[in-house]
Amino acid sequence: MKATGFNRRKFLQLGSTLAVASTISPISYGATLLDKNDVKPLGNDENIRLFSNENPYGPSQKVLDAITNNTNRVNRYASFHSYSTDTLKEKIAKINGIAKDQVIFGHGSFEILCMLTRTFGQQRDGIIVPATTFNVTAAFADRIFDHKVKRILLTDGMDIDLETTKKEITKNTKLVYICNPNNPTGKSLPAAKLESFCKELATTNCTIAIDEAYVELMEPSRRPDTIELLKQKYNVLIIRTFSKAFGLAGLRVGYAMGLPETIAKLNHDSYTFSGLIGNPGIVAAITALDDTDYVDEYRKKNVEVRTYMESNLKKMGLKYLKSDTNFMLIEVKDVKRLKEELVPFGIAIFPSGGKHYPTWARISIGTLQEMKIFFNAINTMNWLTS
Repeated sequence: MKATGFNRRKFLQLGSTLAVASTISPISYGATLLDKNDVKPLGNDENIRLFSNENPYGPSQKVLDAITNNTNRVNRYASFHSYSTDTLKEKIAKINGIAKDQVIFGHGSFEILCMLTRTFGQQRDGIIVPATTFNVTAAFADRIFDHKVKRILLTDGMDIDLETTKKEITKNTKLVYICNPNNPTGKSLPAAKLESFCKELATTNCTIAIDEAYVELMEPSRRPDTIELLKQKYNVLIIRTFSKAFGLAGLRVGYAMGLPETIAKLNHDSYTFSGLIGNPGIVAAITALDDTDYVDEYRKKNVEVRTYMESNLKKMGLKYLKSDTNFMLIEVKDVKRLKEELVPFGIAIFPSGGKHYPTWARISIGTLQEMKIFFNAINTMNWLTS
C-alpha cells in the first residue's frame, strides 16, 4: 500500500538525496529552477559572473596556503587527522557554544536543504516555504512526493510573510523554511520579529529551518540571535555555508546546527557519510573559521560596492531592493533581453525573480571594477529607462 502523498516508485528511481539533488540545477539560486537549456558554460575565465552570489575576491591567503600545504592528503578520506570532519564539527560546536551532536555537514547547504525534504516532507502539508526564495527544499519535494508543499506569497513589500505563514501552520506542519536574508530579494527580516516567530512556533512538532547562507554579510547588530534560540532549546535548524562570505563555493562545505534530536533525524534519513566533503574543503573550512578578519573585510568591501551600485541605479532611475547580501534585485523591463545584451560585454546573469517577479533581475555584486563594467554596459541600453 502506498504511503499517503509519497510515490515510492518515483523515489526509488531517483535514488539517494545527493543523486536527486543533482537533478536540480545549482544555478537556480533564487526563486525558480531554470530550464537546463538556459544554463550554458561561460567559456572562459574572463566572463564576469554576476549570477551565483560568489565572493569575487576568493578565500583568504591563509586558507589558500592551508589547502596547498595539505594537498598530499587527497588520497585519504577526511578523518583521523588534525584536519578532519570531526575536528571541523568540534570547532563549529565550540564557536557557537553547542554540542557536537548538534552539528551536521552537507555537500554545501544544498544537500542539507534536500535532507529537509526527506525528513519532513512525507506528510501532506508537512512543509511550508515562501513562494519566492531559494527553492531547493520545495523543488526537491515536488520531484519525489505526490503532493506539493505550501508556498506563501511575499508581502507587497517583497518581505517573507511571517503572519500569513503563522496562520497556515497546522498540526500536519513539520517544517517551516525561512531564508534570511532571503534569496533572491536580498532582504532580511527584523531580528526581533523572526526571534518572536521562532519562540512561538519552533516546537517539538514543528522545526523552523533558518537558511543563513548570507548572514555573515549582514551588519552584526542586525543579525537575529538564532544561536541563542537554539541554546534555549527552541526547535530551530540553522543552516550555514562556507560558499559565500568565506569564498569557498567550489569546495562545497555546508552545515546545520539544531537540537540533538533534529540532527539525529537528519542523519538517520540522509546517510550523508560526513556530507561527502573532501579533504581540501575540510582544511579550508577549519582555517577560514580562524580567519575572522577576512570575512569582516569582505563584508565592508561588499557594502562599498553595493553603495556604488545603489548610487548608479538611482541616477538611472531603476528600481531596486535594499539588500543585506552580496546581490541586488533590480526591476527591468525585459530580463531576457538584458541577459542577452550583456553577453557581448562578457557579463553573465540569469533570470532569477521567479514567476511572481518576472521583470526583476538578481545581480550578484562583484568587485568595483566588475560593477563599473556592468554599469558601462547597461548605460548603453536606452530601452531600460525609456
